[in-house]
Amino acid sequence: MQEFSSVSASSYDPAALAAKLTEKSAEGWSVVSIVPTGGDVTAFLSRESSGASAEAAAPAVAVTPEPAAAAEPAGWAVAPEAVSPAPAAVAAAVVTPSYEPAAQPVVQPAAQAATPAVPAGWYADPAGRFELRYWDGNTWTEHVSRAGQQYTDPPVA
Repeated sequence: MQEFSSVSASSYDPAALAAKLTEKSAEGWSVVSIVPTGGDVTAFLSRESSGASAEAAAPAVAVTPEPAAAAEPAGWAVAPEAVSPAPAAVAAAVVTPSYEPAAQPVVQPAAQAATPAVPAGWYADPAGRFELRYWDGNTWTEHVSRAGQQYTDPPVA
């Protein structure tokens, strides 16, 4: 059974979305889609549920995105800040809600190494010049697409 969630951030602050996705990635969430929603960018996420039975279902926990502070655009080709891995000596458990109906918080060990927050793939062009731009997992590339036709366009620095 799959669980679903979403996170949003201001389209003027891509680093905020990258930080939120890095945090969710450490919790086992995978990006399904990233779409522009007005002045924000919303990422839809999924992961395998923890296995609690659906028979004891209660109303779902509502996930509301935190409002992001709007700031001046810093440039769209800026890569997300790298998150340093947790030291091996720190093995504290992290308690995270499971976002599953009537489920208790799930205790998970702290992540030992940070994984990329956003996997490589085609996403909405953050500069808005094309429909899609390719993210290689670290930076925006010059590969863009509009109406199914691929082009090259250097990312805005």
